[in-house]
Amino acid sequence: MHHPNLFFRRLHLYLGLLLIPWLLVYALSTVALNHTAQFRKFRAPDPQWRPLWEKTVAITAPATPDGVRDTARRLIADQGISGAFGARRQGQRLTINVQNFWHPRRLTYDFDTQQLRAEQKSFAWLDVLIRLHERTGYGQGGPLDNLWAALVDLFCVATLVWIGTGLYLWWKLAATRRWGFIALGGGLTTLLVLVLTL
Repeated sequence: MHHPNLFFRRLHLYLGLLLIPWLLVYALSTVALNHTAQFRKFRAPDPQWRPLWEKTVAITAPATPDGVRDTARRLIADQGISGAFGARRQGQRLTINVQNFWHPRRLTYDFDTQQLRAEQKSFAWLDVLIRLHERTGYGQGGPLDNLWAALVDLFCVATLVWIGTGLYLWWKLAATRRWGFIALGGGLTTLLVLVLTL
């Protein structure tokens, strides 16, 4: 039987390789989100939303806040649109953001005028990267939306296992424990100080 250290080394190695694309997405998109001004030139130019169509649609305003999502679902289904979406009502205006990595759409409905307007976001690679970071979870759309959410869950579990195997391998190398404690303590201290003071 192979020594457990070999098993954990290989698990740590291959999990690290498996996580590379996902970690790159989160790392690069976080840099872009953290330095918005510097990356603005790589985003779609204004106006970022271009009109697609506008039409009259008769629909009853939801009586309760809980009915907003059902109303939005009915509106987009009637237009032949599917996929994950978010909905928000402000006064007599309902805004529906339909998620898509490449070309997200926005539908705006006015309950007073019964006008429904559709727009599509202009394309930019940086925006695609950020949308990969911000994609929402289960129950938002069809099977592929749920698959994306499941893969994100697997990424989280794999990251925790990767951290655990890294700690195990570090602990097994007695010569590196002192520097390991310094690195781990430095990370924890920095996090705690910022959490407690910001």
